[in-house]
Amino acid sequence: MTVLPLVAAAVFRVQPLVSPDVLEPSVLNEVEHALSRAPAGAFAPDPPPTGAVAGVSSPAADVFGTNGLNATQIAVRIVSAQGADGRWLSGTNDVSALAVRILQSVR
Repeated sequence: MTVLPLVAAAVFRVQPLVSPDVLEPSVLNEVEHALSRAPAGAFAPDPPPTGAVAGVSSPAADVFGTNGLNATQIAVRIVSAQGADGRWLSGTNDVSALAVRILQSVR
């Protein structure tokens, strides 16, 4: 009967809970890759003043549709929206600086 607890322990191994607000290594790698492809001008030292991002009425505007998402979902959404040239566009407006700031905040 000593074998039963050993088998039960092997079968019912408890998995640690993973927080969706902490990026898994694979997602973090994709974020780093996206940031490395971003245009150099997207890395502004300070956020622009209210309304300064082209085509965005205020910094609170949900350009990427990420309001209410956790960090992992935000990272996946923004990385997926990156264009082949490394920029992010909202219509015809370049919102790369905003995307870079968001990705830097979730990593």
